[in-house]
Amino acid sequence: MRMALSNAERQRRWRARRNDLVQANPVVIEAELLADVKCCERGELSVRARALLADRLTVAAFGHWRAAAEFERLARKVRGD
Repeated sequence: MRMALSNAERQRRWRARRNDLVQANPVVIEAELLADVKCCERGELSVRARALLADRLTVAAFGHWRAAAEFERLARKVRGD
């Protein structure tokens, strides 16, 4: 038999799910990357942190490239090319 969750426990679980969804949002991810780039430009990041940021930017760029290629493929299909 399962015990009923308290209101505090339900709220904690709901907030955790909401935060996970927000963190997975591409707009949020890009905003965080841009904020990190600004820190890097001000010289606030270590060499290791800059290397990790460069890797994250590369992954994001590749994701945009893949999405652009898919949109281009769909546009050709719609045009009938």
